[in-house]
Amino acid sequence: MTILNVRHQDHVAAAVLKVRESAHTESARAYRRTLGMHEAPRVGAVVQRMIEPDCAGVMFTKHPLNGSDERVIEASWGLGEAVVAGLVIPDNYALDGLGRVLRRTAGEKDIAVRGAPGGGTVEEAVADHLVTALCLSDEMLASLHSLATRCESFFGKGLDLEWAFADGTLYLLQCRAMTRNR
Repeated sequence: MTILNVRHQDHVAAAVLKVRESAHTESARAYRRTLGMHEAPRVGAVVQRMIEPDCAGVMFTKHPLNGSDERVIEASWGLGEAVVAGLVIPDNYALDGLGRVLRRTAGEKDIAVRGAPGGGTVEEAVADHLVTALCLSDEMLASLHSLATRCESFFGKGLDLEWAFADGTLYLLQCRAMTRNR
């Protein structure tokens, strides 16, 4: 579970507890049983500075369906929550192991999730000319490939990364092993 844009210091502890509690829901327990994990979960909550990205998304460092050496990237305008929550049809890209673009398919990104001034998030309409415009340039794709390569050298193959670009800078937001279902 992710809680975005906690604006007040005194709300952080409650947000961390909510994240911790999410590991104890029936659906979380059922998922762990499916994976053969019967022990009680250990949960770490990351608290990090909120950024307002131009675009964001997810990247798998190997193909999530067939395991091939292909980086699969999905991207949308604003926060990656639009991709993760399935609010848009994201742009889809594939890179080979050397970072060459194998595929780029524009999605329909009519909503951008942004941080709300008082905390939490809001959904905003995307300008018509950006709805089907690709989010990522060749330079950005090269940066994502480089990030994936660095993460794999440290954490190993088969990673699920969440990332964002804000003002031309690439941010790694989360890096974890891909689950068996991906």
